Amino acid sequence: MDIMNAYDETKDNFDDSELLPVMTKAEVKKVALAHGGYTTAALNDQLYLHYKGYRRIENLDAYTGLKALWLDSNGLQKIENLDALTNLRCLFLQRNLISRIENVNKLQSLIQIDLSENRITQIEGLSTLPTLQVINLAKNHLADTNSIAHLIECKTVASIDMSHNQLQGEDVIHVLSQVPSLVTLSLAGNPLVSDVPNFRKKCVASMKRLLYLDRPIFELERATSVAWMKGGKEAENIMRKQMQDEKQMAERKSLEVKQMILFIFISTQV
Repeated sequence: MDIMNAYDETKDNFDDSELLPVMTKAEVKKVALAHGGYTTAALNDQLYLHYKGYRRIENLDAYTGLKALWLDSNGLQKIENLDALTNLRCLFLQRNLISRIENVNKLQSLIQIDLSENRITQIEGLSTLPTLQVINLAKNHLADTNSIAHLIECKTVASIDMSHNQLQGEDVIHVLSQVPSLVTLSLAGNPLVSDVPNFRKKCVASMKRLLYLDRPIFELERATSVAWMKGGKEAENIMRKQMQDEKQMAERKSLEVKQMILFIFISTQV
């Protein structure tokens, strides 16, 4: 019985975190070399630190030449210790345990950030990044306009993926329509897609630059959506017929030109 008690006490006091990999300088160097990198830290322009089980980001200060950093699929709870990576363009942090966007303001060269499959409830801390274009926040916990309002301040962002969150309410469309450079948007899997009447038409009509909303937006859809917004179903039908007539006329003129060219060619051969 004494042996069993001793075993139970040892089991209770055992900390399995001691077995988890730590992002030490030696560990990072080993990983860099394993992926064809360089011994001199600053010469590496990419670093694959994914699927390792790390709990903290640390010991990356010497990797000042990094342009792409993979930290996905670990157990990271916080974005930290990245200030030295001023040349970083792509940061992959998907599939972690991150609940807040923070400590990225020094990444002034960042173009793309992937934070999908985390625990983020509010978008913040990204408006200070002057070259940021692509944000992936799919499968997080964004729920309303307050959680995404910061996007309006992100002047250069062109592509946003917020699919499979909990976004609801028509006001979300109003917020997104104010994101100045937005071109592609993914919202599939959010409640508002099915709950807001005429959701897609409202998005297409109000987001003037948008070319992709879960699927491509073509000229006909944009024109008819804008017409619908202004004059309802009747205006939409009139615009659709008008554009179809214009298309048929253009095709007819194109055919006539081709026939004329062919006639001239045949005439010169006789």
